[in-house]
Amino acid sequence: MPPEIQQYAEIALNQGGVRQTYHYHVPVALDPVQIGQLVEVSFGTARTTGIVIGLTDDSPVPRTKPILDRLDPEPVVTPQQIELARWMSEQTLSTLGACLWLMLPGGVARSGDKLYSLTSPPDALTSPPDPLSVYREGESVPDSDRGEANTLADQVIDLLRERGPLRGAQIDHALPKTTWKRAIAPLLENGQIKREAILNPPTVNARHARTVSLAIGADEIDQTMIDLKLKPDSGRAKVLSFLRDHPEPIEAHALTEQTQTNAGVLKRLADKGIISFGQADFWRDPLAGKEFVAVEPPLLTPDQAACWESIQASVAAHDGQTFLLHGVTGSGKTELYLRAIELALSQGRRAIALVPEIALVPQTVRRFMARFQERVALVHSDLTPGQQYDTWRRARAGAIDVVIGARSALFTPLPDIGVIILDEEHDGSYKQSPPIPPPYYHARDVAMAMARIYNATVILGSATPDLVTYWRAERGAIRYLHLPDRVMVHRTRFEQQTAALHIPSDRFAPADAPDALSAPLPPVNVVDMRHELRAGNRSMFSRALQVALNETLAHNEQAMLYLNRRGTSTFVLCRDCGYIAKCPRCDTPLTYHESETQLICHGCNYRTLPPTICPECGSGRIRYFGAGTAMLEGAVAAEFPQARILRWDRDTTRERGAHESILERFAAGEANVLIGTQMIAKGLDIPRVTLVGVVSADTSLGLPDYRTGERAFQLLTQVAGRAGRGWLGGRVILQTYQPDHYAVRAAAGHDYQAFYAKEIDYRRELGYPPFKRLARVLFRYESISKAQREAERAAEILREAIRREHMTASQIIGPAPAFFSKVNDIHRWQLLVKSTDPAALLQHLETIPGMFIDIDPVDIL
Repeated sequence: MPPEIQQYAEIALNQGGVRQTYHYHVPVALDPVQIGQLVEVSFGTARTTGIVIGLTDDSPVPRTKPILDRLDPEPVVTPQQIELARWMSEQTLSTLGACLWLMLPGGVARSGDKLYSLTSPPDALTSPPDPLSVYREGESVPDSDRGEANTLADQVIDLLRERGPLRGAQIDHALPKTTWKRAIAPLLENGQIKREAILNPPTVNARHARTVSLAIGADEIDQTMIDLKLKPDSGRAKVLSFLRDHPEPIEAHALTEQTQTNAGVLKRLADKGIISFGQADFWRDPLAGKEFVAVEPPLLTPDQAACWESIQASVAAHDGQTFLLHGVTGSGKTELYLRAIELALSQGRRAIALVPEIALVPQTVRRFMARFQERVALVHSDLTPGQQYDTWRRARAGAIDVVIGARSALFTPLPDIGVIILDEEHDGSYKQSPPIPPPYYHARDVAMAMARIYNATVILGSATPDLVTYWRAERGAIRYLHLPDRVMVHRTRFEQQTAALHIPSDRFAPADAPDALSAPLPPVNVVDMRHELRAGNRSMFSRALQVALNETLAHNEQAMLYLNRRGTSTFVLCRDCGYIAKCPRCDTPLTYHESETQLICHGCNYRTLPPTICPECGSGRIRYFGAGTAMLEGAVAAEFPQARILRWDRDTTRERGAHESILERFAAGEANVLIGTQMIAKGLDIPRVTLVGVVSADTSLGLPDYRTGERAFQLLTQVAGRAGRGWLGGRVILQTYQPDHYAVRAAAGHDYQAFYAKEIDYRRELGYPPFKRLARVLFRYESISKAQREAERAAEILREAIRREHMTASQIIGPAPAFFSKVNDIHRWQLLVKSTDPAALLQHLETIPGMFIDIDPVDIL
């Protein structure tokens, strides 16, 4: 090894499409680097970032470039995370760099750019060279290009004169949607402008804040206030009284807020030497200041105790097992989650608990913080970048024990993970899918890989397990645990509920009843809406639902109404010619939103005014059809004037904190009817909800996707499970035009086994998962001909590989346009691969821009 080199480092780069790793040397002049550190390197003519994944004394290549800098003094990923990223890269056919960068908070891994500056004094640049010299000799130059190029070159020079050296991103911002780079090419060639590769600064940093602390003893404060002749209600007296009671340094802004004073008050006290200012780092913690009353663990039911015995043994043994905890809604799965985490923490290990929707995080946080208090942290995309960054730093420093969040929480750098929980493990939100950047992983599979790496216990909980998960459990690949009965409530909570509802407790349970009582799942009344139409009922509400709603509201109870469509009307149609108003960018029907008086595309957010005259035939017979949650809200208000309504869908939860606010208001009884999309189907536990109405069970049953029946069964069963969670009992009204569909029938009977038996036969007959794995290759281009051409080319490459490699168990379906064939002016073609090992076949495809490989997709629409 040459004397100027310490070691050689294998580095995964943050460069799209770069599949291999590269070796660089660590200069002696650079501080020693560690595995997992974020470093700056040159790649071609650019500067970029990389993560060190290995260190050796020898290099496998004869020549290496130096690492230019360490960008963080500590490793940004752990050795276990590097191992996990390697596994994910192999399984998803994604680059190792893309998998590693999943594990970093946004804004930490800096992007590469170019810095532009003038090489001559600004006044010396009087006439730049002809910017049209970038055209080849003999090439005709359009007059428009000639004028534009001269203008752009002048504008860039003016910017650099006025503001000094600028990054390319800064010039892009100042001159949007222009070809300024081509215009200044001659200036770069003759040296009037200099360009050098740089890294952009990080977009998040530690938060440094001004602090205040006492400069005198707390016992001197009373005398000081007398000496200064301060009135008790004066600003300075308030500050000194607060600091006497809270002697630790406090952020200046927080102090003025707490005492309702201002910075001037602090300055006067500092000038007299009574307080002093300092600087400190402060964590941006979304849970800071929130207090939760500690809750003692309840006694377990016999079924819970049997399941806990198996989980307890696994956590204690660090054996890396995965459990499917199949428990009906309300069966007490959460208590087993909490006990598993508690046991892991007692061993000095950490835990991760995932929920499928950000909407569920507040309720989960309350339950977990009641047990674990300040040891809990949140990780999900609804947090600010600063909150995400600080939570990541705290986890890396070992200051967090329990992480709760959506699928990205899996990649929190906890030092020793003992338990990983996926609540509602069947939910499709756990899968990362195109067109967001790869890797396209499923949190369930990643959690099971982490179990092997960390020797952690994984608990997959659901009332309606994913069919493939259940099939694996049947065959012993994962361990099966069952909670068949709903736990109505534990005695202490029962007494609290009946007191709050002003109901005599002996109405429900005798004095000698056990600590936890079970109850049947709520009865489901399936209403055939075809019969309602024949009877002349054209309302959104069947007669049964009308009666049930009136009774529920009259008894001061609560109802939830589910409809998985937003908006007022789902499409607008001309009754004369059949014209349907569609999104010009997506070619899908526009939804009418009455509150905004607009037609809106839920795919790309295109908006337009609703037509009064048909653009096709000129007719005025424009009608609005279908119904969404906004229309349902209006219908409830009109037909049930006693209803106090809240709506929970994407339109009402755009602001940060909206999910928690809506849930808290409904739980507190501010509303007695909650209308929502699938957000209300998962995990909510509100004891006053005695009625759940499924306004339409048919919204997804006709989609051409092999998982349509499974999704419908899961969603309907989960929605039905929101009723009867307390001592008031409950019921479900399920409205449908397909009452004989097997998924509807099984959901109405809360019968997972009946659904599974029917669905597994269908999958076996057609060769769908779990009998073969599926992969989807999606092509997205502005040109429909290119999308078709690339899809057909890929299909031919794969068919040739099947013939050449004798992969007789593999099959190509398509290519064909995707069901949603155009989204936001992007045309979509796809092909499907059925195979026992789709990754082995798809390795024959070279990934190109616009092509997305999704192995084990959760939908094929």
